[in-house]
Amino acid sequence: MSLRKPRRTAAQIQTLLADYHASGLTRAAFCTTRRLPISTLDSYRRRATPSLLEVDISPTPSPNESRPQTLALVLANGRRLELPCQAISHAAPHLTLLLRHLREA
Repeated sequence: MSLRKPRRTAAQIQTLLADYHASGLTRAAFCTTRRLPISTLDSYRRRATPSLLEVDISPTPSPNESRPQTLALVLANGRRLELPCQAISHAAPHLTLLLRHLREA
């Protein structure tokens, strides 16, 4: 005899995530009210977040040409990552990992 709850459907997960975002509560507070493990909510949030994001690249003139050009990535949560353009080729293998950590922080 199993005491496991049946898995949530995709629609139930979407509703749960919408409720979480609309609640304004912290993850811990929301999960406490729903008797839901935080790890489950985090898993649902990760799966709902697209792994590829649309990026708008628009050049901006440098006010001082002697300064190196930089690439600035600003995430929706306000986190910002700036890299000198010459460092991008060195950072490229790690950029995806950096963005993932910034997004989850």
